[in-house]
Amino acid sequence: MGPAAVDPRSRRFLVLARRAYTESLAYQGIIAVGSGEEPAALATQRFGGDWLEMVLAPAGSVHWVIEPQP
Repeated sequence: MGPAAVDPRSRRFLVLARRAYTESLAYQGIIAVGSGEEPAALATQRFGGDWLEMVLAPAGSVHWVIEPQP
């Protein structure tokens, strides 16, 4: 990701989700989770709960080959 000011107390996660088994997981966005916040609850609040599958991947563990553009 590009250089951005990030609160050191926050954790960032990529959100990937799909609504049907015939779909691939698709990138939905990034969430920044503060101290005391639950990542799954924040992702569900922001992206909704009507997914078949939702995955959170720690942003620091992802090695982008081509980054999505905002």
